Amino acid sequence: MGNLDFTVYQQHSSQTSRVEARRVTSRSLLQRTTGIMLGLLLALGTGTISAQQNLPSMGEPADSALSPIEEQQLGAQFMRQIRAQLPLVRDVQLTEYIQNLGARLVLASGKAESLDFTFFIIDDPQINAFAIPGGYVGINSGLIAVMQEEEQLASVVAHEVAHVTQRHHARAFATGNRATLSTAAAVLAAIIIGQASPHAGQAALAAGLAASQQSAINFTRSNEIEADRIGIEILANARYDARAMAESFAILRRQNSLNTSNLQLEYLRTHPLDNNRIAEATDRADSQPRRARLRSADYDLFRARLSVLTATDSGELMRTYLARHRKSPDIASSYALALINQRANKLDDAKAYLQELDTLIKAHPMVELLRADIATMDNQRSDDTVLAALSDLYPERYSIVEKRLEQLIQDRRLGLAMQVANEYLRSNSHPDPLAWRQLASIQERLDDQAGSHESLARYFQALDELERAMGQLELALQQVAPESQDELRLEASLKELRDQAIRLR
Repeated sequence: MGNLDFTVYQQHSSQTSRVEARRVTSRSLLQRTTGIMLGLLLALGTGTISAQQNLPSMGEPADSALSPIEEQQLGAQFMRQIRAQLPLVRDVQLTEYIQNLGARLVLASGKAESLDFTFFIIDDPQINAFAIPGGYVGINSGLIAVMQEEEQLASVVAHEVAHVTQRHHARAFATGNRATLSTAAAVLAAIIIGQASPHAGQAALAAGLAASQQSAINFTRSNEIEADRIGIEILANARYDARAMAESFAILRRQNSLNTSNLQLEYLRTHPLDNNRIAEATDRADSQPRRARLRSADYDLFRARLSVLTATDSGELMRTYLARHRKSPDIASSYALALINQRANKLDDAKAYLQELDTLIKAHPMVELLRADIATMDNQRSDDTVLAALSDLYPERYSIVEKRLEQLIQDRRLGLAMQVANEYLRSNSHPDPLAWRQLASIQERLDDQAGSHESLARYFQALDELERAMGQLELALQQVAPESQDELRLEASLKELRDQAIRLR
């Protein structure tokens, strides 16, 4: 890719390497999360956020301890560390699903205009979910695996959204009395890490926090109940059945009772769950309208795909799905078996399961994208009309655009590829950042070096990597004529990024 500064995420392709990767992840979780905290403290300790200690309190009491802009900056700093060090699920289709689910809940919270949320999946079998200041919500693959219905997963995500919208981090942060910025940042880092991994959160405190600040590690009971109450309202506003909140609690308690390690589930350590809390959630849900539930094909396909892409033993997973399929073929088992066979390069078997899917479900983007992948592996020439029609039906789905662009680039139809990428970016207010990276690749192939660097700048800006974004704009400026309109536009964009970086310092 020449001198382009791309971030490449590599995945283990063989079953052996994936199993070993999971073992390494399990062994090093404490070190990784502690490393994230240290990276965050180093970034914050150099003054990237102003203390604002002399400013008057203009809003709720939490503002005097941690302002909204500080929450956003802390979250962005921490998310950069997470992207670099934790095993995120980077599959576009899975990310797209969880982001769309989360966006539906944020819209129902009434906070969509004031907060930008990012939802992500961690490849970790532990049953856990957590929120980070600034609107970042992480869900472990292990938690998704035990939630049988979309409403149940939505209830957990709604609970985490409520933690953010109610500014529980800032409230907990206020308990640390904010003696110094570095100490206060350490308190917040421990709060966040304590949600992601209780052991690591405790280690963070042991590394240097005062014993009096240990109360800031866990959310208080009142915060949990408030998150339940607001979460139930969010569920109802999103037209989900609010009773799913209590159902998710029952699932978590059942999973905890089945835990053979005699250790409490990580989610329950950071989100204490007792009989009173369950009863209160049940009573509140009963006051909301009951809604009929329809089996979600989207959710079935999402969970099936996630189970395959995060499996440590694909053979065992295949046997499980085959047994389920023999009893009664359904969307999830047929899709999972098609995907498993596709990944094993058994294309005829994969096609057979796809044909079966056609009888179980009408044309669905995830099924058609798998069909396109199989066609590519089978050296069949791509047919853009199918994906183009899907893109017209689902203009917001980058997963379809991504596959179209891959096929158009392979067919050397770069002009149409450029048109498709730009149309997606123009028509979506929150496009997937990867679209900018893909556009940069097309522009480089067309020898548009300035445009390529500018698109990469947009990509890094979307990931809050402002320094790298500014670096790309400076490279773009070297490729345009002096005093041209391009130079003026790029300089204006560079100034805007510099001003943004200054505001966050």
